[in-house]
Amino acid sequence: MEPFNVQKFEYKKLVTYTDNFSESNYIGRFQFGKLYRGQIPNLAIARYLVVKIWEAIPETYNYKPGDNKLRLMKEIILLRHEMVLNHPGIVKLYGFCIDGEKLCVVYKVKAFDSVYNLIPKDGFTWLQRIKAAFGLASVLKFLHSGKSAFYKPFIVQNLDAAHIVLDEEYNPKLCDFGMISGGIFPCRRTYSDHQHVIGCYGYTDIDASSKGHCSNKQDVFAFGVILLSLISKRVYTEEDRRAGAPFVYEWAIREFEANADELNEATDFSLVHKSLAGESDFCPGDGHKITMLALECVVKAENERPTMKQIFRSMRKLEVVKQHADYVGANKVLCPYDPCDVDW
Repeated sequence: MEPFNVQKFEYKKLVTYTDNFSESNYIGRFQFGKLYRGQIPNLAIARYLVVKIWEAIPETYNYKPGDNKLRLMKEIILLRHEMVLNHPGIVKLYGFCIDGEKLCVVYKVKAFDSVYNLIPKDGFTWLQRIKAAFGLASVLKFLHSGKSAFYKPFIVQNLDAAHIVLDEEYNPKLCDFGMISGGIFPCRRTYSDHQHVIGCYGYTDIDASSKGHCSNKQDVFAFGVILLSLISKRVYTEEDRRAGAPFVYEWAIREFEANADELNEATDFSLVHKSLAGESDFCPGDGHKITMLALECVVKAENERPTMKQIFRSMRKLEVVKQHADYVGANKVLCPYDPCDVDW
């Protein structure tokens, strides 16, 4: 049975749309496969796409038969639900493909690149990074807010910089929901479909996840890692994993602890990369504020981490957000299902 009323594509069509999954259309890996740009030819108005292909999991993650098909079906259910259908921070579903072992979904988005790919690049400016972070905070705040008495908050559980694509205006779009729970789904930690996977390397609170704990503070932790990466231009690579290098949040905590005695903790400490701090849109007071906000997200004790609503409010107080509110999206009412946008 085809899930909901979305287009079903033959795999050969996706080969055509992506120019045979060419290197020029390759965006990068996500936790369970690969992302490619695509375009439907011969249309009066160009239709730009992202094609996501599920694969057998690399050595980093355990894999069980049927995992990826279940993730695909759950994602289709989620993205067709009215609760998330119109949120600008969540990708729009265009279609899917189940062709033998080939499992794909197709999104309607003209993707510029992933946040993961852009983080270390000099051309990714301070203002663009703030726009990406603010947009991500907004969509997580939306997902974490209980939509009604019938639905609990969503928990993404595998938030990762590689799971966020930016369009050509640097608007972030969350594009993987392979481990989502809550909302219209039960907390899937009680089910067998991913008990053997605890999140994304470098973005996971290992202590909580390894105990089977299902909490939106896991998403807060991952958001903190992404925010640290955005401001410091650091990402955790496969080479880092193989070498046993510290995760971004471990590096950040060590930097803070090493400098705590030398700096005025109230105003001085900042992990903003010096090239970003030198940009015209950077406001010096924001460096310390955003650094400490990110560090609060990755503290070990879950109950000491802020909520996404608190994070969103804190980001709105940054000078760069105040001065560029229209550009970063701070003046937008994002979605009719988001009750939090009016409570600043």
